[in-house]
Amino acid sequence: MSASLIGVIVCLVFSALFSSVETAFTSLTVFQIESLKKRGRGGATVERLAKKPDELIATILIGNNIVNILASVLATQWALTRWGDIALGFVTGGLTFLVLIFGEVTPKRLAIAHNEFVASALAPLLLICTYLFKPLVLIVNFLSSLVTRLFGKPTKEELSMETMVQMLSIAEHMGVIDYAKSAMVKNVFRLGATTVQAVMTHRIDVFSLDKRTTAEDACRLAMAPGVSRIPVYDGDNENIIGLVTARMAINEVLSGRGGRLLADIMTKPLYIMPTKPLSELFNLFKKKRETFAVVIDEYGGLAGVVTMRDIVEEIVGAIYDEDDADTRERVHKRSDGSFTVAGDTPLSVLAEFTAADVSSLPYVQTVSGYIAWALDRIPVPGDYVDTDIGQFTVLSTDAKRVDESIYRPHRRD
Repeated sequence: MSASLIGVIVCLVFSALFSSVETAFTSLTVFQIESLKKRGRGGATVERLAKKPDELIATILIGNNIVNILASVLATQWALTRWGDIALGFVTGGLTFLVLIFGEVTPKRLAIAHNEFVASALAPLLLICTYLFKPLVLIVNFLSSLVTRLFGKPTKEELSMETMVQMLSIAEHMGVIDYAKSAMVKNVFRLGATTVQAVMTHRIDVFSLDKRTTAEDACRLAMAPGVSRIPVYDGDNENIIGLVTARMAINEVLSGRGGRLLADIMTKPLYIMPTKPLSELFNLFKKKRETFAVVIDEYGGLAGVVTMRDIVEEIVGAIYDEDDADTRERVHKRSDGSFTVAGDTPLSVLAEFTAADVSSLPYVQTVSGYIAWALDRIPVPGDYVDTDIGQFTVLSTDAKRVDESIYRPHRRD
């Protein structure tokens, strides 16, 4: 075998290596790079190369073009020496076919299937090439930057919350993670975008007692609604000044002090604003070792109450117990592809189903509030409205609020 043919084979091998390493690095995710780094399998070198994508791509393309051009020159020389000009076209066509199959397509397909292995195995070779081709890389990147500026400044893709949610949806579709786990992780991500106002119990539904109520009366009155924590007000039921738990009232009764007033046994509640994100409230609950907070509006009046359970339910879904006969899931998929949505569902939950940007919508927190805003009036059963995020049909209302509706999201493009 002649030296020219051996040179062509060597060039094809390097062409395959450059093609495979290009595909391997461009298909690596930040999570795979971090995993390789922790495992120590060339991960440090992979991370070092991946941090400079412009230099990496330029090095690979320069190396690939050098070996492909060299292979063409050697094959041409061999063909001219052996058969003359008559075989030059056949040899060029044959070499192009070999480069396409063995230097491009096959290596790239293998690299996609084994990108971590290929990247870590070839990273040292690629690192050497970055030093060898450094002058050429600088020239190529400089000229490329000049051309790029003519078409505007390139935008840098960032790992946003929406991207993370989309990645979870893809993992769920591929069977990497099941629906229940995926839904909980997505809900955790949304805690920062969901405010207290979206999940709190509104003031018209809050059970509270006057500070002059006795512990015995409090036990009797609290049994009907089945509450465990009782906000205590002074004069006006929006002027919350304290908090009494059902256990505290029961202990007073069992100790023979049932006539004591709630004002004497109440504790100071935790006050928060309705605009506080749930993620911050969760951390505040942990820091203060509290599970209950009174929500105060901008005028100092009662807006509602919120508990740790409300936050947990935003993550895992509705938590049922024997006292919650009418508790239901907020979002239920129907057979026709639409959804039955409870009125108190946070608007951010619908972000998963719609192609529209929920964050750009008017400042309302719940589906009920959004429907009322879209209608510009108090909703009634049977109302239909077509909005930026989908179509809503009101099924039922309660206390001038939407209790349940049918939601048909706009299709994603």
